[in-house]
Amino acid sequence: MSRTVTRIAAGAAAGVVALALSACSPILTTKPYAAGDGTRVAWEGTNAVRGENVIVLAAEQGGEGRILGGLTNQTNEPVEITFGFAEGSSETVTVEANSTLLMNGTDEGDIILDDVPVAPGANVEMTFATPSLGQISLPVPVLDGTFPEYTDLVP
Repeated sequence: MSRTVTRIAAGAAAGVVALALSACSPILTTKPYAAGDGTRVAWEGTNAVRGENVIVLAAEQGGEGRILGGLTNQTNEPVEITFGFAEGSSETVTVEANSTLLMNGTDEGDIILDDVPVAPGANVEMTFATPSLGQISLPVPVLDGTFPEYTDLVP
């Protein structure tokens, strides 16, 4: 075989391999996903009201759990969101129109629920409900103070 034919064949083979590999790669930027330690909360059919990176911090099963994450409302009306453990305590918060409520352990965003039903390291089933969107249930991770960023936030 001549060098020209060999080069053309090698170039074609490299092109086929590159095309095959790129066809298998998912484009993650078009699909919402939880990019942190927590769970993404989304009601079907809307992205205007949602939760991001929701986790529970607890020292032990049966103790108090601090809820961390953010609740976003991109509508023009305030939204009440009730959330809690599937079987247990719950809390209702109002997320103002076109804003995000940061649940971060500060005075404005300190949400603590009683009686965490699972130990740190497990997922707890939590419900999230609004009057207009209905209720959904999702597994949310329960973490302790092992990670330095959470040590001071565990109740």
